[in-house]
Amino acid sequence: MKIHKLPLPALLLLGVLAMSNHAEAVDATPVPPAQYPLAEVEISILHQTGHGVPGGYEIAIHGDGHGYLQNAGVNPAKTELQISNDALLDLLNDFYRIHFFELADNYQVKKQVLLRDNALVATMAMKMADVGSKKLCVRLADYRKCVTIVNNQPAEASQLAAKIEKLFIH
Repeated sequence: MKIHKLPLPALLLLGVLAMSNHAEAVDATPVPPAQYPLAEVEISILHQTGHGVPGGYEIAIHGDGHGYLQNAGVNPAKTELQISNDALLDLLNDFYRIHFFELADNYQVKKQVLLRDNALVATMAMKMADVGSKKLCVRLADYRKCVTIVNNQPAEASQLAAKIEKLFIH
């Protein structure tokens, strides 16, 4: 077997190529499409109350402008609404503005740091069970992203959900 010595620039290029291929494999998270038909857009909110608390609702807005709010519970009243293309585009721009597609999927885990007696910082994570939540989702053609909002966190997503709710709840 004959071993060839490669010049240093060739070795560096091979290293960069190997590292970039590894980075691409690690960063294989889905990204929103750059183009998609408006008809293939859907925005939704599923509000779930805490354990034993009556209420909750679902909001859906479709790319054709048809939207509705459906209350849960004993009297599931449904409110329908027609939304303009401009209003829908404004909401889509808000998703991009708050970097919605980069947010974590769930905010039901509350993390906190504390200082122990031996001067070590410890991180605690608590799962918040039986609290109300809002699942805010957007579908762009075949791509779908949802974020579960708990205790108004993340704040940007909570504010966007409130803006969508105001279209239906006056």
